[in-house]
Amino acid sequence: MDPRRLYSAIVFIPLLYGAIRYSPPWLLSLLIGTASLFALWEFLTLYFGPTGTLVTKVTSSLSAVMLLVAMYTGYSQALNLWLLGIIMVILTGFFISPMAMRQRLPLWVAYPFGILYVVVLLGHFILLRQLPHGIALIFFVLVITWLADTGGFIVGLSFGRHALAPTLSPKKTIEGLIGGVLFSLLGAIISHFWFLPFFSLGECAILGIGMAIIGALGDLAESAIKRSVSIKDSGTIIPGHGGVLDRVDSLLFTGPGFYYYALFTGSTS
Repeated sequence: MDPRRLYSAIVFIPLLYGAIRYSPPWLLSLLIGTASLFALWEFLTLYFGPTGTLVTKVTSSLSAVMLLVAMYTGYSQALNLWLLGIIMVILTGFFISPMAMRQRLPLWVAYPFGILYVVVLLGHFILLRQLPHGIALIFFVLVITWLADTGGFIVGLSFGRHALAPTLSPKKTIEGLIGGVLFSLLGAIISHFWFLPFFSLGECAILGIGMAIIGALGDLAESAIKRSVSIKDSGTIIPGHGGVLDRVDSLLFTGPGFYYYALFTGSTS
């Protein structure tokens, strides 16, 4: 394992904990928005390379800022779900044929898709913070998602034999997925007793399993996008981890998924 991954985690995790635990909602939203913009620029550079002009990136970022402000101040959940539907339709195309999507996705679709894929999905953490017990909910998503990633990496590296999706991500294995599910299940059970008592033990267990699978889909979705442009990492800003988009790819799916579960079940009220 690249030792830089460990060093980055040692520095990053305490900072992230402090930001989530002690920042007022507006400041945390600003930090989430900043991460979204970094990830958006990586997506635009990833997809368009040198043809992605600075002017277009700036205008896309301004559009993203307005969208983030709208999410912070509140807008219709129906619109949110409609936007999610658009994202899922386009991502399905990447899953089916990454190279074909690279060739057929016109510029006027690709730029707004980048905003929707990165900013709308990651922006759900702003909405999650606004729910009752929002801080605990965000920690739960992060713990479960990153435990699944860690379990998948460790078990896949040690025991991985059967490819999960060879055309999208050859190194991902079925054994790694199972390991990720087991790690996230354990994390969900511990979370229930530690800081999530308003979810039942069974509920936490089901969420742990479900979010591990959803997170794996998020990882594969980004892999499909990178495969379409034949690039391994979205960036190099985080030593040992690649870019911001590489680090949040699973969160782009688990965050919205958990938000709507908590919202519609009223589990936190």
